[in-house]
Amino acid sequence: MKNRITSLGLVLSLVVALSFCSIVSADSVNWRQEEGTALNVLFVAHPFVDAVRPLIPEFEAKTGIKINLEVQSEVPAFEKILMDLQSRRGTIDVFMTSPLQVWQYATGGWVEALDGYLADPQLTDLQAYDLDDFSPGVLAAGRWNLQPLGGVGEGNTWALPINYETYITAYRYDLFQKFGLKAPTTYDELAEVAKQLTFVAEDGKQIYGVTTRFDKYWDLPFLTYGTMVFSFDGEFIDDEGRVAIDSPEVVAATELFISILQESAPASIGSNTWYDAMQQFASGQYAIAMNEADLFAPVYEDPSQSMVAGLVGYAVPPAGPNGTIKANSWIWQVAMNSASKNKNAAWLFMQWLTSKEVMAETHLNGNMNPVRSSAWEDPRLVEMVESWGEYPGQYAEVQVTMLENYSGLWFPPHPELTRALDRWAEAVQQSFFEGGNVERNLQKAAQDIATMLGLD
Repeated sequence: MKNRITSLGLVLSLVVALSFCSIVSADSVNWRQEEGTALNVLFVAHPFVDAVRPLIPEFEAKTGIKINLEVQSEVPAFEKILMDLQSRRGTIDVFMTSPLQVWQYATGGWVEALDGYLADPQLTDLQAYDLDDFSPGVLAAGRWNLQPLGGVGEGNTWALPINYETYITAYRYDLFQKFGLKAPTTYDELAEVAKQLTFVAEDGKQIYGVTTRFDKYWDLPFLTYGTMVFSFDGEFIDDEGRVAIDSPEVVAATELFISILQESAPASIGSNTWYDAMQQFASGQYAIAMNEADLFAPVYEDPSQSMVAGLVGYAVPPAGPNGTIKANSWIWQVAMNSASKNKNAAWLFMQWLTSKEVMAETHLNGNMNPVRSSAWEDPRLVEMVESWGEYPGQYAEVQVTMLENYSGLWFPPHPELTRALDRWAEAVQQSFFEGGNVERNLQKAAQDIATMLGLD
């Protein structure tokens, strides 16, 4: 239980240093060795895709490799990837993923280990690619030794990072200033502030206190609601190896989470996806995006996409009853189908995609947050994020604080983790919609999850 990735703070500590290192672009790889190959790539709809799509013709011109890019929303994308991996047809060569999915794919033998490609000088110039430029913790999240409930950061490299996110408070600082309020530092404060900021504005527009994702899927306990649970000192699996989602700490967090949404969010909150939450806050009708992804900031700060550009403050998430602040992290990665018939070409694409130059360009076009130190040292990026927040440098300040103190991967690896988290989310939604006993619903879910994970 103790083998968890907690070194993600190494990423943004480099913001402060601002050494503006030059980017190495030359390498010794023959980039045209797979000329004429066509790759099928499946990505999840995400700001990363919007940022990288315009750059793909550069890769095609550089290599002679054709990229057939398909983009789908998250749930159908994961379903299609899983179906293709299980079929062993190898239709999809490269795909977007995350540690949560990789733990399932690697167990099944469906994803290609990348260490051999990294070690092959015909395919990779390690000096130019510069693995040391990646945040060690973020890179290590793509390694696993296949041992259930442990071994993250050990064994083979199954995926490479393209961005990460953690979960913070975004708030309308103009509304907070109007009402004489400050960003909430505890969840009890957040509940009170959210109620106060649920009102009808002078123009007749309904303002709601909070928005957040609240769909019946794994991302609810893994990310946003999970951030609140961990800050209440809750655990998924306790030190005795017991599924602990029915503990007093988790029950208390769940009851308050539901209460906040019932009192300060619209009735439709029960079907909110991450995209809904992002768009709702950007619409100007919500005062707080509670425990939502920090990488939504480029949308919030873009006047062409947001009604609140220049009016958003950023803060670490509230503390739980004992002062704990603990947010999970999500890392988007790229991986290779082990049944691909074009593995060398697939590797060249993955290597190009995660290179210093390409990563830096995607971040400037909205792919947050960087996984390479050279990107954070790029003066263009430093200038871009400097204006984000209630005061200059607030967004970067929150990033540093989060990643040096509060964020990590708090779930142990297991091939059935996605299914287990879906069951947890179902219990939370059941409590919200049916008004049932939270503790009883979580107890039933804990029993089911223990069976799924072989812990009963």
